[in-house]
Amino acid sequence: VVVAGDGAGPGARLLAEAAGWPLLAEPTSGARAGDHAIGPYRLLLGDPALGGAVERVVLVGHPTLSRPVSALLARPDVEVVVVAPQGEWTDVAGTAARVVLAAAAPQEPVPDADAAWLERWRLAGAAAQDALDAVVAEPGRPLDGLLLARHVARAAGRAGPRVLVAGSSNTVRDLDVVAAPWDPDHRPVAVANRGLAGIDGTVATATGLALGLEEPVRALMGDLTFLHDAGALLRGRLEDEVDLQVVVLNDGGGGIFATLEHGAPARAAQFERIFGTPQHVDLARLAEAYGARHALVEDAGQLRDVLARPVRGRSVVEVPVDRAGLRAHRAELRHRVAEAVRSALAAPA
Repeated sequence: VVVAGDGAGPGARLLAEAAGWPLLAEPTSGARAGDHAIGPYRLLLGDPALGGAVERVVLVGHPTLSRPVSALLARPDVEVVVVAPQGEWTDVAGTAARVVLAAAAPQEPVPDADAAWLERWRLAGAAAQDALDAVVAEPGRPLDGLLLARHVARAAGRAGPRVLVAGSSNTVRDLDVVAAPWDPDHRPVAVANRGLAGIDGTVATATGLALGLEEPVRALMGDLTFLHDAGALLRGRLEDEVDLQVVVLNDGGGGIFATLEHGAPARAAQFERIFGTPQHVDLARLAEAYGARHALVEDAGQLRDVLARPVRGRSVVEVPVDRAGLRAHRAELRHRVAEAVRSALAAPA
């Protein structure tokens, strides 16, 4: 498989397509496009017939997002070949067998075994995507992080701003699960501060991109990430206005910790104060104080409408969601995806 981490670039996609290999690409890799990219790959790496059967990984870019990918790269039975055009490389577990400046696909036709291997991943990816859609996009279901990420990803691949900034924690991980591979000719420039500064400076990063590129930018982040850098919405009186839309998933705290060890039932008594850290901030007034418009979105229809409009000036789109039951919901989702994948792979050809 080709693993495309942050900043891998389109070369990772071209390599996978030329060689006939599955492409496991993070949203900010620049390679998450085309028919070799497996959208919900992170949910497939634990399957013995998929992730368990990987023998070699060609690694491009900096994988910083996924525990399943880190576990794959740490396996002693997997050969890891790192492609590092600049001579600096990421070796997550110190297991790199080779580091090369460039990688070219074999010149001979794709072997039947490789074609069958790719088809297995495609079949599983399609089954996983269908299972995700059945849950995430169920009619009448309240908005949550996955549905929000799904709509933002779709808008980014259509008429939305070309540049998408993804906040840390659950935001970029939700994108990684639900963002279907984009059209290679209409893929966004997706950016995240992965491995750099956590939730620091995310609004400032988006502002800098809007100023430097002189084009609209949409940023998607959680409420803690937004509040940590809300001051970056402020515009000096002598500074240029920017076209920046900040979409805030407001779940009143740190939802990501509910899905990690911190959110185990045994820690429930201490969880909210220490890890959930619930906040109660009037985002409408906060945006107004900085001279930004505010819009409250409470259902999928409103969200689609907001995302379809041009991004002009500074605005904050607040999407309130309930994170109660998040841990159980994500566990159930993984279970349903695993069942769908097993059924798809067991079906006769």
